[in-house]
Amino acid sequence: MATKKVIKKKKIIKKKAAEKKAAKKKTTAVISNSVKKNKSAGEISKKPKMAIISLTSCEGCQFVLLDLGQKFLDLINQVEMVDFRLLEDEDDPGVNLDLVLVEGNPVTEDNFNLLLAARKRSKILIALGNCAAMGGIPEIKNYHEGASTIKHVYKYIHGIKNPPIKEIDNFVKVDFTFPGCPISGEEFLRYIPELLKGNIPVIPDQPVCVECKKKGNRCLLLDKKPCFGPMILGGCDAVCPTSRMICQGCRGLRPTGNVAAMKNMLKTMITDEQFENTAEIYGLRDDIEAREK
Repeated sequence: MATKKVIKKKKIIKKKAAEKKAAKKKTTAVISNSVKKNKSAGEISKKPKMAIISLTSCEGCQFVLLDLGQKFLDLINQVEMVDFRLLEDEDDPGVNLDLVLVEGNPVTEDNFNLLLAARKRSKILIALGNCAAMGGIPEIKNYHEGASTIKHVYKYIHGIKNPPIKEIDNFVKVDFTFPGCPISGEEFLRYIPELLKGNIPVIPDQPVCVECKKKGNRCLLLDKKPCFGPMILGGCDAVCPTSRMICQGCRGLRPTGNVAAMKNMLKTMITDEQFENTAEIYGLRDDIEAREK
């Protein structure tokens, strides 16, 4: 009897997974068809030209956009999507652009060329997510890589280029940033209309704690859990603290975030080394060190 129940449960799980996959495939197909439609004659010149490009990244922030489904489709209908490789494989014609969103880190020579070309072509260039804005998880290697570390990845290192991970604003002017790992889809929908009009919005300087309070969460600091929320820019709907996970700062420091006060508070919970280790996860350590100078 128990075996039959297990088999039945597995069948239900498989069915639900298949239905979810089919629904996502359908949404992607609809969006892709809409992109192609927007490139038809007569519509091209009337709509803002937009591109979403990938450097070295997991493309998680772009999948957040696809997960918006119909809401993203409505946005696509308002623009001419010149380049977005998750949806199409047509060649980019190389036209000037109103808006370019860049996800990931420039690591390869092709990455650098793509980033520089995007800046030249665009009126407004946007860092899409934590990797582009702060170096992200890949930046951890900058802190811990000795001369021989690369040998643990590649058996033969001759000819392997291994540049340090840097944020895109080290190489080009960034006009706006959608922070987070991944970004917030709702925040994207809130600010993209202004950006399409040529306006640069300002994300309110409020901590993650404000959203925690709104959701009725018990403060993790009261339970001696080293949450970075008070010094980190809000806008993520406090997704980590709501799941009882500490905020590790993927959205970056608030303009008025008090790093010194935060470090002093956390001294009763973690060591300086543990603080640094946490700050390294999303590339926050560099920003903290710059703020302390």
